[in-house]
Amino acid sequence: MIRFSYATYEGTIMKNNALNIVVVDATAAGKGRRRFTRDAIGIGVRSVCGVFEKHSIKSRIFLAEKVLDNGFQGKFSHLFISGMSMDKIAVNKIIKLWRKNFSGKVVVGGPITSELADSLISTKADLIVIGEGEFTLEELIRNNYLSSNGNIANIETINGIGYFDEDNEVVINNFRKYSTREEFHSFKASTESVLDYPNYFSAKVYVECVRGCSNFGGTRLKLSDGRECSECGYCESDCIDDRANCPAKIPPGCGFCSVPSLFGPAKSKTVNHIVNEISQLLDYGVKRIILSAPDFLDFGRDDLVAPKPLFHPTNPKANVDRIEELLSKICSLEKVSSGRAWIEVENIKAILFTEEIAKILSKYLPNTPFSIGCETGSESHAKLLGRPSGPNDTLRAVKIAHKYGLRAHVYFIHSLPGQNMETTKETAKLIKKLEPYIEKVTIYRFRPLPFSAFGDYPEPQPAVRNPESKLISEAANQVNLSKKKDLVGETVRVVISEPNYRDENGTIAYILGGGPMVAVENSRDKIGEILEVQVIRALSDKLILGKIRAS
Repeated sequence: MIRFSYATYEGTIMKNNALNIVVVDATAAGKGRRRFTRDAIGIGVRSVCGVFEKHSIKSRIFLAEKVLDNGFQGKFSHLFISGMSMDKIAVNKIIKLWRKNFSGKVVVGGPITSELADSLISTKADLIVIGEGEFTLEELIRNNYLSSNGNIANIETINGIGYFDEDNEVVINNFRKYSTREEFHSFKASTESVLDYPNYFSAKVYVECVRGCSNFGGTRLKLSDGRECSECGYCESDCIDDRANCPAKIPPGCGFCSVPSLFGPAKSKTVNHIVNEISQLLDYGVKRIILSAPDFLDFGRDDLVAPKPLFHPTNPKANVDRIEELLSKICSLEKVSSGRAWIEVENIKAILFTEEIAKILSKYLPNTPFSIGCETGSESHAKLLGRPSGPNDTLRAVKIAHKYGLRAHVYFIHSLPGQNMETTKETAKLIKKLEPYIEKVTIYRFRPLPFSAFGDYPEPQPAVRNPESKLISEAANQVNLSKKKDLVGETVRVVISEPNYRDENGTIAYILGGGPMVAVENSRDKIGEILEVQVIRALSDKLILGKIRAS
């Protein structure tokens, strides 16, 4: 265990039958309000509520901005918050507000807790849950952590948590082992709790299909502290103990990613589990479902190697039969087959994408968008980063997608370790080469993530302050604005979502099949409806203007 010193907070004891948990979704809230991805409802908070439902504990979800604007509407025994490192300011504001009015414990989860002691000290939470949280939360409930307000004698035996002890020191318990396939199958996210989100009827609701990653190789870049790959061969082993015993202690996966370290090898939900969850969400009025996975083409690949874990990103190939079984059952749901709901996949690994896969996707999800992480336009840079796919794989994949009417979105990351003027020129050149075959380019700034190989690198400057990264950003902006202009005159089906506060009669809408936000004129009385809208003009690389098409 790791110990640090800091002050803690005491609360009052609540009886188990009086528990009523408030769960705050602070993901992407930043300083207190989401600027982007406002139409996204992730899987993490619904998974937490699923555990509460299993144990007959009341819970309710609030968005961070709603709490900060209106306070906590109701009487609650404990506060749970999920967020990322970038959301610390919002998380701290929410905890401060909670402690003005409530005495229950504060539990923080999500990616923010991968910072371990720092996340506990900076948020001053009573408890953090690290990594996969379902079994940790169940163990806390069974040991009466919530009903006793945290006063349990055996807290040191519960893995995957951090807390302040009675001497006001920070304790980080042992990490929890990755869930097995069988354990993962037992996790059930709440569907009813989606109604707590005010925009559930228009939002993209993520349904988890795969957890973890099949890329257990590693970066070949020399790390900031001098560590580098010794070419020991453990990365090629199918034994999890070998993978865990890297002589250089380099975390597995692409150097910038923490998914393999936090969630282990890729494992899939069962087809029936996914279909049942989607069916329930559709019954509650959800209209947009995203099949969520670090790589959707890992779905069912773990079945092909079981009982061994899935450690290789390309061998075996995609499980075509299992993917088709899933999509055919989803598309047989009445609201999907009648066009009253939209289904799309999230991420796809370029190296696994083939014409056979494209045919299946276009058969069941025609015109669907999906995302490919390319990250760099340099083949040599991609190999050094530990990428299983290179730029040439991405170019091949988007050409296949375009051939079958599928809409590829491609991601890049600027300011990655190993970036130089040569790699950025190659990336900008690739972005322009991709333009005829893709719908959108997304650029992220590299963020050093705990539990990744590059976790201790410094935070880089924004692209506008870095001449190398600016080349990448400008190339992406040119492509995206051009794509938005191509939409002018087109008719798109949208869900009218929320008022547009820059237009007293207008709204903000989301295209059913994915795409930029749409500012729709004269539509304030149409919120919640699915309508056809004609695109008038591109307002920016992220927003277009439209008007309701006359019947």
